[in-house]
Amino acid sequence: MPRTAPTPKKTKNLCEVFFEVVRAAGAAALGPVVDSTTRAATMQAAAAVHRPHLLGATPGRARGGRRPSTVRMALREDGPSVAIVGATGAVGQEFLRVISSRDFPYRSIRLLASERSAGKRLSFEDREYTVQDLAAPGAFDGVDIALFSAGGGVSRAYAPAAVASGAVVVDNSSAFRMDPAVPLVIPEVNPEAMENIRLGKGAIVANPNCSTIICLMAATPLHRHAKVLRMVVSTYQAASGAGAAAMEELKLQTQEVLAGKAPTCNIFSQQYAFNIFSHNAPILENGYNEEEMKMVKETRKIWNDKDVKITATCIRVPVMRAHAESVNLQFEKPLDEDSAREILRAAPGVTIIDDRASNHFPTPLEVSDKDDVAVGRIRQDLSVNDNKGLDIFVCGDQIRKGAALNAVQIAEMLLK
Repeated sequence: MPRTAPTPKKTKNLCEVFFEVVRAAGAAALGPVVDSTTRAATMQAAAAVHRPHLLGATPGRARGGRRPSTVRMALREDGPSVAIVGATGAVGQEFLRVISSRDFPYRSIRLLASERSAGKRLSFEDREYTVQDLAAPGAFDGVDIALFSAGGGVSRAYAPAAVASGAVVVDNSSAFRMDPAVPLVIPEVNPEAMENIRLGKGAIVANPNCSTIICLMAATPLHRHAKVLRMVVSTYQAASGAGAAAMEELKLQTQEVLAGKAPTCNIFSQQYAFNIFSHNAPILENGYNEEEMKMVKETRKIWNDKDVKITATCIRVPVMRAHAESVNLQFEKPLDEDSAREILRAAPGVTIIDDRASNHFPTPLEVSDKDDVAVGRIRQDLSVNDNKGLDIFVCGDQIRKGAALNAVQIAEMLLK
């Protein structure tokens, strides 16, 4: 597919416009079932396409030793060609912001979306790009890394085509997370899961669910030290988890309710402003909803521990773009709260906000538009003997670390 030649910037960066709207609203500052092994083998075989030399794509590098770190470079000819699927959505826009803020090296950027969005012009780093139709023939020709965030149906339909073209797909949907052949990765937690993924050899890497990422960023360092036997999580999830339209509906409902009007309920079936309710994911036969079971299943896969006991309750709260989680941990070995603080203080991607004297602990506003997950309310669980239980409270930006940042960090690992 021919690339659209960039032209000089004519309008304000769309990311800036989007987040001005969010802040004005109160965000503040800030397919068919196929055998997985057969499918993976087919994708890999179809992806046997040689690529030009790419930055850091050295076939002989040591396996299993990669750890996440920021790649600090600029636009360069030997960088990978990157495609963003769902470029007009909230996470798609955040992909662009994270790529820019982290100086992720790229040779070219291709913005892909549905036919409805094709033809739109988006600004990125002083250039304008035309959004291309995801379904057009050759949409992934020449693409090395494809960042997907357009929903599970889109991922199931188009990720195999990207893989067949030789791209490594980093998928933000739930489509492939539980596929045994697909690594489910948080770079700070289980980078070793990507040891067999290489640029130039098509593959899929799954981004975990946002709530799982935020939880495990804090729980994993403690798990490594004392081994978690049981984890009880209650989540308080922001509008951003349901997409840009949900964020706009929360803003609109807030204005309507304050004006004494009936709230507009298009995204959610009930009033969202000034209200909380059980997460809108479908309820399963076991009484849990899909969001809660994602936490259970994904944690076991990421920790490679089928025996860890996990239960979750997921709640939607009228917050714009950052999730909060109350996490209770029961350990195999004793772990006192002071040791837990030291462990978390040394953990990458974690910030401690735990000031009892001033009653200052993590809030969604403080972590909005931030990379780190914040942890506080670190205290011994008084119901568990021998210092084998802890309670913590965690907040993280759902769009950023819960989605776009984690995906870009995965892409960075491919360049090591």
